[in-house]
Amino acid sequence: MKNIKILFLLLFVCITFYFIIHAPILLVSEKDFGNIKQDEIDLIKIKRDSIQAELRKNEDGVWLADGKSTNKPIIDNLLYALSNQYADFPVPASITKQVIDKINKHGFHVKVFSGKSKKLDFKISIFDTLCVGLITNKKQPYALSIPGFDVRTIDYISANASFYFNNNVFKYLPSEIERITVENIEQPEESFIIFHNSKNQLMLFDIENQNFITSFNEEKIRNYLSYFNGVEYTKIPDIGNREKNRIIKRKPAYKLTVKTNKNKIFLTIKNIVLNKPKEIYGQIQLTDTNNFYLIMNENQDIAIAKWIDFDILLKKLSDFVDK
Repeated sequence: MKNIKILFLLLFVCITFYFIIHAPILLVSEKDFGNIKQDEIDLIKIKRDSIQAELRKNEDGVWLADGKSTNKPIIDNLLYALSNQYADFPVPASITKQVIDKINKHGFHVKVFSGKSKKLDFKISIFDTLCVGLITNKKQPYALSIPGFDVRTIDYISANASFYFNNNVFKYLPSEIERITVENIEQPEESFIIFHNSKNQLMLFDIENQNFITSFNEEKIRNYLSYFNGVEYTKIPDIGNREKNRIIKRKPAYKLTVKTNKNKIFLTIKNIVLNKPKEIYGQIQLTDTNNFYLIMNENQDIAIAKWIDFDILLKKLSDFVDK
């Protein structure tokens, strides 16, 4: 009986040793990728190449990105992902080298702090369809997941601080708007300016023909001015300088300028060219019909916005003239 117990003990030790060698998932707790409660996180540093964003919670519990106010839903999603993600399974040995190379070259380096204590320190990237993570100074990458969610942690991560900013483009009452200029590049005859004259009367100006429209529907214009309250872009993509310059140099579809009693906003709208032409209702589409690039802040930021949200702002001169 004693010999049988010793035999079983040796067998158990051998099996345990085998899994330690051949099953690296046993060496990594899910806590290595999410060992922190959401409300304990107060500082996040994200770096990719030479770009770095610092997200910090101030004394009032408000999150700032490089000192500027942020979009709360985006921050909430990021905090949830970081505190709930875990190592799903180890990346197979056959692709481990390729995955590590990609993480080191193109991945995001994420550091999460609670007070002065660093709670998370890992790199994250996409390999094929997998969201993969690598603990700093470790050699085994893992596929990461968030239980119950189809989205991935990396969907909420960017080294560009503006990704986290409040995404309001316009939030103005009609009484705050002094002038609106819409330049329709493809149909210049539909370009116009709306403004108030010295007597606070609404004026409509035809940019192409350089003259004032004397007969227009004032109610339609007043309704139009009300559309500039609560317009948002969808997100700011994480793109390199080369791609950013390429987009900026591309011919615009519209230019939109809004002058208020406080500031002046210049926006340039550019089509998103599809990598592969798409057939929609029998028509070949070369550009995205749902989204477009929104160039903001004098070419400093590029956002993605939806046509359905901005169509209402990109009116034509003829829309205000009764036929």
